[in-house]
Amino acid sequence: MNLIVWSMGTGAVPLPLLLLLAGTLYAEVVQDFDKCGWFFQGKTPPSGLEAPEPVTICQRYKNQYHFATLYSSQLRIPVYSAYRYPCSLGQNQAHRPSPWFYEPQIEDLADTKEMKSCKMHSSELQAVDSDYQGGSYERGHLYPFILNRQESSTSTCTLTNAVPETHGANVRWFKEVESVTRMLAQTCHKSGRSMYFVTGVDSSLKKKMKNRVSVPGFVWTALCCTFPQDKNNDPCLNGDMGSEGEDIAEYDKDFSSAFMKQMDPETKAEHLTVSQLENRLGKVRIFDSCAGTSQEGEAETFKEVDELVQKLVISADGQDIMEENSPLIPAEQSPAVDGDDLATEQDDTPLEPAGEEVDEGVCLSTIANALAPIGRVISLVMNGVPAFARLITTVVNIVRILAVTILRVPAGIIHDCASCLAIMVKYLIVTVATVPQDILGIMASIISDTAGAISWSASLVKYFVRIL
Repeated sequence: MNLIVWSMGTGAVPLPLLLLLAGTLYAEVVQDFDKCGWFFQGKTPPSGLEAPEPVTICQRYKNQYHFATLYSSQLRIPVYSAYRYPCSLGQNQAHRPSPWFYEPQIEDLADTKEMKSCKMHSSELQAVDSDYQGGSYERGHLYPFILNRQESSTSTCTLTNAVPETHGANVRWFKEVESVTRMLAQTCHKSGRSMYFVTGVDSSLKKKMKNRVSVPGFVWTALCCTFPQDKNNDPCLNGDMGSEGEDIAEYDKDFSSAFMKQMDPETKAEHLTVSQLENRLGKVRIFDSCAGTSQEGEAETFKEVDELVQKLVISADGQDIMEENSPLIPAEQSPAVDGDDLATEQDDTPLEPAGEEVDEGVCLSTIANALAPIGRVISLVMNGVPAFARLITTVVNIVRILAVTILRVPAGIIHDCASCLAIMVKYLIVTVATVPQDILGIMASIISDTAGAISWSASLVKYFVRIL
């Protein structure tokens, strides 16, 4: 199919130009990241990270840009997402939409600039919600849901920000990387700085989910803690900044760090410098300029940051990980961990109504809408099995504890009585058994004493005989 790809946030294109470009055989990106450049350190996107059939997306939700993504319409996954902390924009409470969002302008140049709820059954240019249903892969965030709050968190639940990950690998990435980098971001913010993130995957992929969506071999993330370049014209600084608590570690310096993990459950995530990560990825430059990304300064800063990371890893190990289908906790009340980033829910909080998104365009399908209730019932049953099993286990444990508690008193009495009876029998047996021994002992003493008396008498008689 001859097609041109349009990036999110781009202006309208005259119809004659569209007709002229329709004969091209490749996807063309006609807009860079200028409209959301503040998500990149120094307002400079990474260089050297190539994507087959790339699509440049300024991720827009509720009339605001929340992060930036380089997407591959050939691979049907993002190559990387760039985001910030803190950067909580919008007024509404965060929620996980069901189904997830998709990028409408990848499908239709004339469609809305904002992400929309995806209900289509399939797409040639991007992943859809049904790709992740009934399989062994979960929607793994690149920009984690838990990092920020409000509508910025909600906006992360778009399929252009997700890659297929197995549950075990997703859990380990969350625990070893996302929870730790979130605490690093809080440490950075406590020093008055901002944390810049770029999280991506390898682009030379062979494995595919349902023969459609590429499955990454590894995931990586790079972070840079520094002061924003333009404090007077930075939307992230105008949002809900908040303040970090006293329990957050302090480190009053610019720093950078990176993590990489092979996407199998057994492999542990690596902690490395940004320059080491860039070397692993090839001829890549992730940040414009950041402390610790040059060979001169990276050794000193990395040693200090690594010590900080080790402390945060211990702290993260003590956190409880929520199960895949746990109820949504509001972002304002949520702990430092969140189940949606380690195991994305298939059925969660319903999508809030939005009047400007009533027209679903080409994403709506009559067949999909007709089958949606059946699929939802099946999904609810499948997702309900683990919850039902956990409920049965909990009930059994409660009954067991109550039974032990109730039976403990009579059981204790019986045990004590049995012990007392055993002691009495023991002493009775010992007493009876020792009576013959005592009698024999007395008789032996009498005989011994009699023999002694006879011997003394004989000695006395012998003495008198000698005298006479």
